[in-house]
Amino acid sequence: MRTISFKQVESALFNLDSMRTKLLNERDDNENEADEIQARVDEVEKLISRLRSGRITRKDWSRIQALVAERQMQRYTACLNSGVDECTAAGAFED
Repeated sequence: MRTISFKQVESALFNLDSMRTKLLNERDDNENEADEIQARVDEVEKLISRLRSGRITRKDWSRIQALVAERQMQRYTACLNSGVDECTAAGAFED
């Protein structure tokens, strides 16, 4: 596996932490779906731990990239829904 840069790791950690926070808020708001949401929280926390320790596999990195893309799209959509223009909202992809 190619070396992952410091910038990529920091970006992934930022986005994973953001995803974890969003999921925790969703879990608190949706008691009926708490178990399913908690399973996703656990997955994100496991990936954060592996990323911080430097012990990630290619499969882990692929999953991290998918979660990062998902979180960026969520932020982009939230910006658009709040009335921000597309150019400014695109900043959600530049973390």
